[in-house]
Parts: sequence; C-alpha cells; structure tokens
Amino acid sequence: MFTFHEHYDRDEWICQEPMPELKPLKKRSDINQKLSEYFLSLEPGLNIESVRDLAASLDASVGLISESIAFLESSGAISIERRGQLGSFLTGSSIGALWNLARNEPLVIAHTLPSNRRYEGLATALKKIFNKEGIDTYFIFIRGSKTRLSSLRDKRCTIAIVSQFAAEGLKTRQEQIAAVLHPGSFSKSHQVFYRSDISVDKKSLEVAIDTDSFDQTQLSNIEFKSEQVNYQRITFMNIQHYLASKKVDMAIWTEEDMQDRLGDNILMRPLSEPTRSLIKDRNTRAALVIRAEDQATCHLINKLVDADLIASIQNDVVAGAVIPEY
Repeated sequence: MFTFHEHYDRDEWICQEPMPELKPLKKRSDINQKLSEYFLSLEPGLNIESVRDLAASLDASVGLISESIAFLESSGAISIERRGQLGSFLTGSSIGALWNLARNEPLVIAHTLPSNRRYEGLATALKKIFNKEGIDTYFIFIRGSKTRLSSLRDKRCTIAIVSQFAAEGLKTRQEQIAAVLHPGSFSKSHQVFYRSDISVDKKSLEVAIDTDSFDQTQLSNIEFKSEQVNYQRITFMNIQHYLASKKVDMAIWTEEDMQDRLGDNILMRPLSEPTRSLIKDRNTRAALVIRAEDQATCHLINKLVDADLIASIQNDVVAGAVIPEY
C-alpha cells in the first residue's frame, strides 16, 4: 500500500459546539495533492486501490476521495477503466499534470556554475525533458557540491546536481540519490594542472584547493597523500591565476574548465593510476539528489529522466550542434 505523509495546518481544524473533540477536516486540495502523488507512483495498467482503501489511507471520507478522483479524471491528469468486480485500472496519466497538482510549485534545480558546454548541455537536457511535460523548471547556479546540497536541505531547491562521487560522500539520511547518469555527464575528467618550472628538489608542494568542492578536496587528498603538501584554500575560478603567478605549484580541476588556459607555463597530467582505480568514473557521472521524503519528485525523475536522451542532447550541446537553453 502506498504510504502518505500527512500534516495539518491550524486553519484545517473546525470547531462545532458542543462537540468535545476536534477532528481534522480534510481540504479537497489536500486530497487532490496526495492522490496525485499516489497516481504518479503508478504505471498504466496497474490496479488502483479501492476508494474505501484510499479513504482509509488518507483518513478522509469515501465521498471526498471519489470527488477528487473525478476531478483528476476530468482535468486530464489520469484516465481510469472500471471493470466491475475486477476493480479499477489506471489506463493513462499525464506525469506533468500529476506532479504539478502534487507540488503546485516550479521545479527548482541547483546546478554547478555553467562554466563549460558540458554543464550547459546537462541543464539544457533536463530543461527540455521537464518542460515537455508542462513543468516549469528553473536553475539556480551554485559553486560547490557542499553548498548545493545545503540548498537542498534548506528547501531552496527541489533537486541538487552533484557528481556521483560527491553524492555518495556527502548525502545523509535526509537525502536520496534519485538518478545517476552516464559517465561524462558531469565532467569529462579531472586532471592535475601544474607549473612547468617546479623544482624537482622542492620538498613541499603548494596545492590549491576549493573546500566547497567535495570532488576536488577528496581527489587532492587521495592524489597527494604520499606527498608533502601545503594546501592553499581558494575558489576554483582562481586556479589559473594562482598557477600563473606562482602562488601554487599544482591543482586538480576539470579538464574542460582549464584546457584553454594551458601553455608553456601551465601543463597537465592525468590523475595517477591508484587514484583512478579507486574512484573509477564516479567523479564524471552526474547524480540527481533529492530530499529523502520527497516521493513526488522521486517518481517524477524515475519516469522522465532518460539517461540516454540526456546524453544525446548534452553531446549535441558540447559539439555545438545545439544552442544551450536553460
């Protein structure tokens, strides 16, 4: 049986003298919302719980449940076939309409700064997918995976995009990973960028680190664990400046963000084999993280987010065949 989480606002209670007890009065909008979430969890062809069972689950009257189902049908959110003693079956649904009724608010996605075409391609793909279903979708661009997950916990966004590596390392019981996309969906690769004039006799390396980035912080700790290093905390936008001005010797960052800044003075090399073996491709895969209790968004992502379609649109943006729009 589908589980519903309920809450009641103060204005949902009615006093009728001389009743000694106060009982919650369900609003039709609340039932519409919860039934929309229920139908969003179902696939067409599945049997629908009886009106009586749904009423018991929602602690609502049979009449109110029937009215709400009729409203969802008339609005085009669902279509139902009634087969007498066999019960009723969901024959079709509008995912966008059900999500809009369940949430009644835009979909807000926290994404990393759109500093390269790969990030823009991911935003473009998600926007296309959700907008096609009639879901208003907006992006907030926030530097650092830690900060994006904080915005999710503070309910300033519906979905936070981070790498799979960061999602697995940062999420708590308050969050769940709703989807993990293909390799290369978040970044092409991380590389070690370094000054070409570093002395081989230098005992301690100056390494730039952006502590808001889980990926960079952890990759640096793994890559340089056997080296004597001194970390300098900076924002990733300043990596090239710190390398060029010789304030640091090395830094790990994404290849696409730094490839145009290479030259005689700044070179790059791959992460070491032990580091790559340990993290595999988790730093390159995008993960969509949501709040653990947000089942409506979980169902939405499960039904609409097609990793192959996202990769196709994203690759077209990276190649310049599609103009990014988000």
